[in-house]
Amino acid sequence: MARSNHPRLSSKVSSGDDGVSTARLPGPRLLPTVIALALTLGGQAMTSQALAVETEAVDFTAETPAGDSRQALTLPFNEAVERTLNQNAAVDLSQARIAEARAAIEQANGNLLPTLDLSFGVMGSNNPLNVFGMKLQQEQANFNDFGAGEFFQTYANDPANLPAALETEPDNLNDPGWHHNFQTSLKLSIPIYNGGKIREMRTQAQALLQAAQSGDEAARQQLVLHTVEAYAGINTAEAFVEVASQAREAARSFRDLSQKLYDEGVVTKADLLKAKVNLGERELDVENARNQAANAADGLKVLTGIDTGRDIDLNEAIDVALPETTLEEARQLALSNNPRIQALRGRIAAARAEVDVARADYKPQFNLMAQQDFNDDTVGLRNDSYTVGGVLTWRVFDFGARSGKVDRARAKVDASLAERQQALDKLIGQVGKVWREANMAEKRVEVRRLAISQSEEAVRLETLRYQQGLATMTELLAAQTELDNARAELIRARFQRTMQRAALWLALGELGPERVESVRADGVEAALDTSES
Repeated sequence: MARSNHPRLSSKVSSGDDGVSTARLPGPRLLPTVIALALTLGGQAMTSQALAVETEAVDFTAETPAGDSRQALTLPFNEAVERTLNQNAAVDLSQARIAEARAAIEQANGNLLPTLDLSFGVMGSNNPLNVFGMKLQQEQANFNDFGAGEFFQTYANDPANLPAALETEPDNLNDPGWHHNFQTSLKLSIPIYNGGKIREMRTQAQALLQAAQSGDEAARQQLVLHTVEAYAGINTAEAFVEVASQAREAARSFRDLSQKLYDEGVVTKADLLKAKVNLGERELDVENARNQAANAADGLKVLTGIDTGRDIDLNEAIDVALPETTLEEARQLALSNNPRIQALRGRIAAARAEVDVARADYKPQFNLMAQQDFNDDTVGLRNDSYTVGGVLTWRVFDFGARSGKVDRARAKVDASLAERQQALDKLIGQVGKVWREANMAEKRVEVRRLAISQSEEAVRLETLRYQQGLATMTELLAAQTELDNARAELIRARFQRTMQRAALWLALGELGPERVESVRADGVEAALDTSES
């Protein structure tokens, strides 16, 4: 998968080989910085993703080229996951590895069964031995091929000529001329014993299949995490747009109040100008949020394989349930269920089977064969013959070739064991980290709610003081900035809570669409809700 290089304030999810993801979220101080950075929420699964929503109207849709009149595509979370899994290259790769392992099992099973070979060959030669052999196979050999005619011609019925006749070199045998043979063969080979080599090759293939299936599950869970991040990121970005809009409306009311008080001679022109500048900055924040939203919509479309020219409508806000488990239970679940760890176990089993395959070369091999041949000087199935036999092979010395093969296989086992232990150590540490962060996330949300209530009261009081000429515009804007930041922090804390919980499920090896729930259709209302949940 392509990795996004965009910085993200709201979440940066990093995934290790053990399948654990953690979220790191630096804290904003000013609302413009919050909006500018937090709207770049894209996941590692996307090439260029800034997750946000598009408009102040909060309809979860992205901008489309002028003239595109197609109806917006409603995209529930489950459908987004399904689209991601169906079109992602990571899933295609894992499925190909599964198919490869299954084919290896089929190949090993086939090697345990007899094989039947059909062959056809043609040969021509003037070599005396070859010519005589071909004639024998074709059942054409006669006494004259041994020089019988020349023998009797020299002998001439005279016993005195017998020594000369016996020393006669027969031309028909020594110089037979060219002869050719067409041979058709049908051969049945039956494996009887191969030192357990074929059986261990099948065991190795089965272990690789288990590793490939676990790898496929790991890839799918990782893609679910990316989809959660993208989908929840758009819910979050929508709320940031709303925060920017609320800040703009507050700035507009401050501008109007300053204008009124300036006309009455209560405040200076500097206060009025400061209020106008603040309103301009807040309007820029809203425009920046909208621009980021358009990029965000494209990012989600890329992840889910949707045409970037089509609008999408996310009709739900999502959250992830917190696993009800202690830290020790979480670690035990991760060690037993994490698919990446399971894949490593499969590779270890495959490596051990490879050692047994190499050791099989030290054992004897015995196989049976039965063959039927047809030989003729023309193409045809005539002059058939049969051959049956058994072959026992046992290599007794090879200058270290077999021992080197065994040592190499053992080294693979050691490497696989070390890789698994390294992954286990990393998994244990990261499960503890993500478990603590997931359990702390709800407390952060509660604190952010209280901060909003406190900031709202501070703004109310500063507004009254400003109206009475007891406070400056700088003080009023500072109070409003604190409120804007508190709202942004609540949004950020909710997003963090969702991602930390999803990361914990991923570490446990149990992240799936069923862990995600729809909390409210209105993502802005859900994100900005300061009531208890």
